[in-house]
Amino acid sequence: MYSYTTQLSQSLDSISFEDDNFIEELLEVAQLFRPFSEGVDEFIQERGYDGDLTDVEAKVAFIQVAFKKAYMTPPREIREWFAGQPVKRDTVFQLCFAFGLDGGETDEFFRRIYTRERSFDCHQLQEAIYYFCLNNGFTWADVLDIQSRLPLVGNRVGGEVVYTGSIIEELNGLTTKDELIAYLTENIDKFSDSNVTAYDTIRRLWKQAAGPGGLLMREHEQLPSILDDAATGEKSRLRAGNTGVKPWDAYLAILQLDKNDVKQLKAERSIRPILKKLPADAQDSFPDRQGIDKILRGEHVSYERVRKWLVLLTFYTFWAQKAVKEGNYDAVPEDANRCLTSMNQHLMDAGYPELYVGNPYDWIFFFASKSDEPLYVFRFIWNELLATTLEEHL
Repeated sequence: MYSYTTQLSQSLDSISFEDDNFIEELLEVAQLFRPFSEGVDEFIQERGYDGDLTDVEAKVAFIQVAFKKAYMTPPREIREWFAGQPVKRDTVFQLCFAFGLDGGETDEFFRRIYTRERSFDCHQLQEAIYYFCLNNGFTWADVLDIQSRLPLVGNRVGGEVVYTGSIIEELNGLTTKDELIAYLTENIDKFSDSNVTAYDTIRRLWKQAAGPGGLLMREHEQLPSILDDAATGEKSRLRAGNTGVKPWDAYLAILQLDKNDVKQLKAERSIRPILKKLPADAQDSFPDRQGIDKILRGEHVSYERVRKWLVLLTFYTFWAQKAVKEGNYDAVPEDANRCLTSMNQHLMDAGYPELYVGNPYDWIFFFASKSDEPLYVFRFIWNELLATTLEEHL
């Protein structure tokens, strides 16, 4: 872990957006991020594996032994993990049970090794059980026993919104299986919604950014833009209606990408083509118009999609508020710490893991936040990737 995260942390200071070959340097950093299989290598070494890391069969056998010692059936696809096959979320929890992790170690496994999604979503009955068992020293056999003694989850209609934090607080007050079963049975209707806190936060931040008189319009009116005409000084265009800036226009304005240039990608209101040079974990569930539309309507989207929108909006609103207030995009080192603290607080409040420099999506925000003009540098990255993509394919 030390060499992996240290190398990525050092890369934050080793390149600059002012370098002539900045995009090439950025893409070199992209090659440093490890796949899940390498994270598992590190994890099993921490758990006692002392064999050859190139010997897949030996690694598979080590993991299988851990499952069998825990009286669990090993997943059939362990070998495929080391060939790049994605691992299922539920299997990650089983892996944590097999190696005897507690709740905090499971959180860390999701943050540091899996890196793709939050750990426990205690609005989901299954994961509430995992949370209780891993935090109280119960086994996989206990999980199966608890599951067999519970009714099916119903769909709650109306009623009071229940936030994940309140469920976790109630689960933390339980110590025995019988207490848990009684609690879950009595409160079964609480387990039909998820991401309530995250959705509420994203909607609030979106309104702050794109709503009437929001940060996007204030920023556009008061500050220079990458998209302004340098020769004539003419401002780029951004319009807002009675409900604020339209989602697609707002999305492009946050990244400060030109709509006509993006149209040349021929990607149906998407910037996916410019993401292809990034690591797969950064591309996966990258914030998009469809995602924010669904979140605003209250429709289900993946954990990763929610987390990435939450990260983007907390970053944007922090720096845009500061820029509008002070009339420029400048930052001092203490601002970066405040921004990252705010982002982490929003993530933790919604039940998501903190930012991690070993996550390629998070790394972009670490890099931008540490610069002298964070919001400008963040937007510069996407504009350079867009320009490079258009040069290569048009």
